[in-house]
Amino acid sequence: MEHFLCQRFGFDADGINVRLGLIGLSEPHSVQLSQELQTFVIRPNIDAIIDSFYEVLGRNPQFTEIVRSQSQFSRLKMTQRRYLLSLGEDFDTQQYFEERLRIGAVHQYVDVSLALYHSAYRLLQSLLIDNIPQELQSDPTHFRSLVQFIITITALDMSLTIETYYSDKVVSLERSIGSILDEGRALRRSLQTDSLTNLCSRAFAIEVLKEALPISQEKRRPLSVVMADLDHFKTINDQYGHLIGDKVLAAAASRLTYDSRDGDTIGRYGGEEFIMILDGTDIIDATQFAERIRSRMNADPFTVADLSIPVTISLGVAEAWDDDDAESLVARADRALYKAKAAGRDCVEAASAKGLPIDLVAES
Repeated sequence: MEHFLCQRFGFDADGINVRLGLIGLSEPHSVQLSQELQTFVIRPNIDAIIDSFYEVLGRNPQFTEIVRSQSQFSRLKMTQRRYLLSLGEDFDTQQYFEERLRIGAVHQYVDVSLALYHSAYRLLQSLLIDNIPQELQSDPTHFRSLVQFIITITALDMSLTIETYYSDKVVSLERSIGSILDEGRALRRSLQTDSLTNLCSRAFAIEVLKEALPISQEKRRPLSVVMADLDHFKTINDQYGHLIGDKVLAAAASRLTYDSRDGDTIGRYGGEEFIMILDGTDIIDATQFAERIRSRMNADPFTVADLSIPVTISLGVAEAWDDDDAESLVARADRALYKAKAAGRDCVEAASAKGLPIDLVAES
């Protein structure tokens, strides 16, 4: 089969490799991710994805101006189904590139705007990500890899459709690709960040710990975890309301990061509880770090909506043992935290070194 559009735009084997490298689809595991996208995301959910896609587009005046009849709408749905069932399949071939280039050539006749292209691909990204099954989301590393693949494969398709439609406007193409990749990076950051406090998410912090812990154990380098909990935070929510409570929580998170160093990971563990991963830090230095946080937290009340709200914090510290995993290390830091709360709160407690007895205190 002749690939006329590929020839026109220089997409021979070398040209294809250049574009894949530019978009970020040259990694070996991209083929496996394309198979997972079809097997676990698209094929089981294709009807729901298409219905949602056109439900949103149907509210766009530009789209309704182009698609005026029900027959056109039905044909579009059939075309979209074929497109989705081929998304990512053999993406490194001339046939794949030719089909995407042809989409742009067809749309040239119906005057699809660049803004509508961008909106449609951004919408498709969101729908595909939303339909990633829970079993794949449970592995944060794998989940982020699949999200990254969805972002890059749709960026590739968008770049090729625009190639034919706006072939004389290279600057517009570069801006469009850059915009969609920037949005993709922002989306990845959102998966790693707690939206309220701008600290790391719990899942990301635990992943950091799982990666750092075996390295520190192999190199016999200290690593400590600090678990922290704002004292009597429920009282703040009950007295002032959850909106004020959220603002206090965000302000407290800012104080937590004041003494952090490059390489420290500070995350929101859940509710008003936080986790700090201090690589290269033994329990003595980690305890001093926790004490600085405690002092800074209660040094001045928080001023929120003309209210002056005092806040204290309790912290528990544990240093990694040679046979620790992430779960056991966090559990020991958490037990030290509960010991601090049982001791009256607004204090720091450190777990004992391995081999020494530790008085476990019941949760308060």
